[in-house]
Amino acid sequence: MDLPPQPTPLGQTLRSWSREVTGQGRTGRRPQVELLGMSSGSALRLRTLQRHLGSWEGRGMEPVSSPLTTHVLDTASGLPAQGLCLHLSRLEDHGQQWTELRRSYTDPDGRCPGLLLPGQMKAGTYKLTFDTKGYWTKRGQDSFYPYVEVVFTITNETHKFHVPLLLSPWSYTTYRGS
Repeated sequence: MDLPPQPTPLGQTLRSWSREVTGQGRTGRRPQVELLGMSSGSALRLRTLQRHLGSWEGRGMEPVSSPLTTHVLDTASGLPAQGLCLHLSRLEDHGQQWTELRRSYTDPDGRCPGLLLPGQMKAGTYKLTFDTKGYWTKRGQDSFYPYVEVVFTITNETHKFHVPLLLSPWSYTTYRGS
């Protein structure tokens, strides 16, 4: 008796499809040819999907998972906020001083993956500072808030934390995401 085929995990299916469409093999080299007549928007979405699925180079197929992530959406345009500078800091007990842990920029999808490496997070108070003035200035837009600071407490360093920011020139919203 033949058993029905087992379902393939979505990530594995998309990676396989991505390699077929782009002609990318296990060498990790990106082809310098047109993506089978795809529109530039489709090609960009495919490359974004490849980034989210991880690189084939040097470490297998699985992306590194950060215990702390953020995602910024520009609600005025309805698009991800690409290129927004942000700083991650932790409040140190000695002297109640903020120590900057990382400075980064959001990617084309408005995300900032890998804010902390696995094992780097510890219980404490953290702050994400978003340079909203710089972001809006690059777009020729006035804004009300020159920066947004989101301060939050992590009590269990084994959990994952996602801090999204919905942003317009005149308002912002944040929440604990999943």
